[in-house]
Amino acid sequence: MNTTSMNFALTLGVAAALTSCTETECATPDFNRAECRVLAENGFARVLSSSGVELRFQRPGATKDTASWSAEGIVVERGGVLTARVAHMGDFALSLRNTTDAELTVELELDNVHPRAVLEADAALVELSTVGTKRQLEITVPADGVTWVRGGLGLAAACTSSFRVLVLADVQTNPTQFSRIIERIAQEASDAEAAGELLTGVVMPGDLTESSSEDEFRVFADLLETATVPFALTPGNHDVYSSTLPFYNQNFGPGNYSFNVCDVHVAMLDTGSGSIADSVVGRLPELFDADGAAFSLAAMHHPPYAEITGAGWSREDLAMLTLGEFAHQGGDLVLAGHAHMLRDFSEVPVAGGEVREII
Repeated sequence: MNTTSMNFALTLGVAAALTSCTETECATPDFNRAECRVLAENGFARVLSSSGVELRFQRPGATKDTASWSAEGIVVERGGVLTARVAHMGDFALSLRNTTDAELTVELELDNVHPRAVLEADAALVELSTVGTKRQLEITVPADGVTWVRGGLGLAAACTSSFRVLVLADVQTNPTQFSRIIERIAQEASDAEAAGELLTGVVMPGDLTESSSEDEFRVFADLLETATVPFALTPGNHDVYSSTLPFYNQNFGPGNYSFNVCDVHVAMLDTGSGSIADSVVGRLPELFDADGAAFSLAAMHHPPYAEITGAGWSREDLAMLTLGEFAHQGGDLVLAGHAHMLRDFSEVPVAGGEVREII
């Protein structure tokens, strides 16, 4: 083959490869699509501040490699203050990388952190205040260096032999009632402490809003300002109706993540579109890995039980694949919403065994 024909063959091959992909994922933003929300939750997990400090969420056991990051929260800069909202009540890690040649002192606000959580850092760290689930910090980041901040109930050794995880969903039609629920949760936390127990936080599988408008998410976020324990959230179908902007992810970060708290592993899945993103399906073994915890939960909006409660899934095969992988990993309990009822299915048959499911 001469050079001309070889170049033609290479050009033809490249053109065929390019045309085999019909569209770059989310080149046209449509946040009704689960995969677009995965891209959004990853994008909001890191930020480069105006001062030159890059803040990233990391896995709790992450090493010193700051090239990595993990969608376990949302980071944003407001008025020169870096804010990191942790997505859950488990242990967490943040890396702060200084891209300048001068030492910097950074003001950092942590949100959605349990009041009893302990913070650790490998640099000078000053805790300025703690109000509810918010911490105001000052932390030093060396020139061209990295500072890590880690926190959680595990570091505090706060877990008791008996502890509580609260679950609720589908509050979208009544924010006034939700404010009363938050008050009741504060009382539950106080009662648990008086009884020598720990209320770790709240798991909420979707439908925070009715029409997924920016105003509705703002109202929900304002109500959470008074919460006394962390909330682990994932969207429902009512939270993803708006397709042009990722309002859920902009306010609350990821919908797909997992964490350990005390002796429980919790996997949160975004099924708001009635399916799971293909990239998340590939991560199900990792998300469902209990990592040594004695008990394993999976929380999602649409109940993955086709015979009775499958309505809402756009792809029933994904519901069954998800339930099958959870059972294969030895999962104990699926938590779901969507159906606006309270039902307890103690023996859902799957993969030759049984899994309990509560709606």
